[in-house]
Amino acid sequence: MMGQEFSGILRERISIERQSVGRDALGSAEPEYLTVGVFWAAAEAMQTGAVSEAESRSALPRWRFTLRETRVIRPGDRLVWGDRVMTISSVILEHRRTRKTILQAEEKR
Repeated sequence: MMGQEFSGILRERISIERQSVGRDALGSAEPEYLTVGVFWAAAEAMQTGAVSEAESRSALPRWRFTLRETRVIRPGDRLVWGDRVMTISSVILEHRRTRKTILQAEEKR
């Protein structure tokens, strides 16, 4: 029963991308991203940090995403959610009753 309840909160479709390690003819890294996977997730807004930072115009929105357990996502990967692009700052594997992965991500400008 617990698994069905967990599935019901996964309503957002996110894509995880990783920067390509390819090089161009001059040896520069190509700014290309490869899709690691597409997942259903629950999204939750997080506070931006210290009050002084949260009230500044430069504070970037932070989000927490919960999805089924996966080991393919790493910090530094790019998360695409609709028209929002974010950088994943942490990946937590939780092994309680329902195994899940928790991502924390910060929006890019």
